[in-house]
Amino acid sequence: MTVQSITIYVYGRVQGVGFRYQTYYWAKKNKLLGYVRNMNDGSVKIVACGNEEQIAALIHWLEKGGPPGAKIEHFQPQFCEIEEMTDFSIRH
Repeated sequence: MTVQSITIYVYGRVQGVGFRYQTYYWAKKNKLLGYVRNMNDGSVKIVACGNEEQIAALIHWLEKGGPPGAKIEHFQPQFCEIEEMTDFSIRH
């Protein structure tokens, strides 16, 4: 399967509700590589690398509302160049 890399900016009530940690655990469980971080504008940035099924599952999870406690208003996925990553992490 083809490896893809995607950057997703998630907007809404996504900071201060455990969004990064729950995204981290979801990504680890689904064997994605990449990271999640809070942005200064109140959004959350997710960079994820995986196969087509893994990326589609991540987008589907966000479409269904993501982690409990979050209220996603909208998100913007954009495919990007693949970065060399060995794990999924939370960046500060």
